[in-house]
Amino acid sequence: MNSFTDGKPLDQAQPVSKPAVVSARPKTTPRYGLFGFLIVLALLAYIIYDLQATKKQTQTELTSLKNQQTERFGKNEESLQALKEDFDVVRNRLGVTQKELDQARALTQRFKAEQERSVQQLHAQLSQKADSQQLSALKEESSSQFGKVNSDVTAVRTDVDATKKDLEGTRRELVDVKDTLSQQIARNHDELQQLRLKGERNFYEFDINKKKKVALVGDVRLMLLDTNAKKKKYGVRIVVDDNQLEKKDRTVNEPVQFLVGRTKLRYELVVNEVSKDRIVGYLSTPKDKGLSAEYVKSN
Repeated sequence: MNSFTDGKPLDQAQPVSKPAVVSARPKTTPRYGLFGFLIVLALLAYIIYDLQATKKQTQTELTSLKNQQTERFGKNEESLQALKEDFDVVRNRLGVTQKELDQARALTQRFKAEQERSVQQLHAQLSQKADSQQLSALKEESSSQFGKVNSDVTAVRTDVDATKKDLEGTRRELVDVKDTLSQQIARNHDELQQLRLKGERNFYEFDINKKKKVALVGDVRLMLLDTNAKKKKYGVRIVVDDNQLEKKDRTVNEPVQFLVGRTKLRYELVVNEVSKDRIVGYLSTPKDKGLSAEYVKSN
């Protein structure tokens, strides 16, 4: 019928649309490091966990609001019931007609329906608002989390660099202290007197025989273990701070350094003479314990 009215023949073929050819793009495999993958995975897990917690909190708030509306709706029903009872009283007392009562009931039903629609609209608005706020908060939190991670990484790198510099400085200072003490060694009594005149350290001379079990030198106890007069070597046990330090196979004029006390004061033991079952030398200790402390307790 349409062909005759439009002036077109019945056998005219309708144009056939060719199927769209979808070009298949080769899938590319993202090349990420294992470490980056683990960070992204951990971050996604945290975001999902936080999203669930936020959703749960939002649902709790919506439930609370719904309960409040239900409570208000119950109060309205009680008010309507009271109004109905008042109408009954008025009807009994004033002889209100049935038509007027029907009108009042219709008005009450309409008020009740409007109240229900208002509650439903309010619930819908709250749900939409909660979803939009939740999505916005999630975006802001994700951005802040990435920024916080970057800040933490930068802070850690700064702390590591500062710690390395402090360790290098401490090592240089310890090497300087050891070198300074090694250069100030007295090989005999006269050189020891010259060191005393400088007034930088305290010096305690000793002459220990193996027969004497323990010798008190300054605030340190020394015990001679063995001697080798031919090779000029000896071994001693140092008792300090309730600890025993054994120094074996030491040679003449070799500085033997050890730390004493909580502040790590550097003591130095030097033996100038080694004979059979006998050593002669001195113990060197710092005079200014505050400046010489190698460990300072931070406040």
